[in-house]
Amino acid sequence: MPNVTKLKLFSGLLITAIVIYYSIGAIKDLHAEQVFRSNISWGLTICSVVIYIYANYIRGLAYTRGIDRDMDRMTALQIVGLGHAANMVLPFHIGEGLRAAFFPASYSALRRTKLLIIPAFADFAAIMMLAIPAVPFAGFTDQNLLKALWILTFLCIGAFIVFGVLIAFLPRLRSYFSEYLNFDTVKMMGWVILSWILLLVSTWIGLVAFGFSWSASVRMSLAVFAATNIINFIPATPGAIGLFEYGTILGLGGLGIDQTTALSASLLLHLIQYAALLPLGGFLYIAALHGQYGGALRNMRRAILQKDPK
Repeated sequence: MPNVTKLKLFSGLLITAIVIYYSIGAIKDLHAEQVFRSNISWGLTICSVVIYIYANYIRGLAYTRGIDRDMDRMTALQIVGLGHAANMVLPFHIGEGLRAAFFPASYSALRRTKLLIIPAFADFAAIMMLAIPAVPFAGFTDQNLLKALWILTFLCIGAFIVFGVLIAFLPRLRSYFSEYLNFDTVKMMGWVILSWILLLVSTWIGLVAFGFSWSASVRMSLAVFAATNIINFIPATPGAIGLFEYGTILGLGGLGIDQTTALSASLLLHLIQYAALLPLGGFLYIAALHGQYGGALRNMRRAILQKDPK
């Protein structure tokens, strides 16, 4: 077996071990028993999980129908799904970097970097486009929270504007992204925005599943979306455990929901994310391993059998 293949196999096993290790530590802190004691509509919860998974598929179309038409949909879903799944169990958004390993082998390091950076900025822009209207329309009653969210919002907008100005006035930076400054990038942005809208819908249905009314959950989902996603720009714990709950409590608390109820709702919403992304990530990882390394594994097994016919 070539040394490169051995290295890839070892790396894959190492990543799997790390993911399992952090999964145990991450999931046990969710205290899921608090959620199961509530009057949850599990049918709507499953619907929320399905929509969350579908949002990841739509996000993959930002590649196949946007900035990389040569990529097949399964590869795009692996890049998106495995990155998100890794972020749920590894700290500091490490999954964003791990995505590079699942691009086609023919892609250069430079091309992989660009195909990671550009969609990441598209995600940032989509979050802000949805979060900015959410701040005033959610109906926050806590003026201190509202002021803090506005400050965070304008800081994020400022960072995005600075990046745009740098591209416009720095020829070297502009040339770096020049091949993607076209209509395909606009299409990519459309698919990215649609994927985040679906994630917002998933949150809305998750809140309804918890027991809130359909109409009230619209404002609540906007509040949770704005608070959790702006706070989630801070890379920290696996799956943003703690930060996500804190953001949800802030968002719902700003609408007058007591902390105990908000915490239970946040646990359900977080469990929906884990229920969507961990099985999806496991399936996609096995599929990637089979597709890329299946032949190497069969040759290894054949070599072992030849040495030990018994």
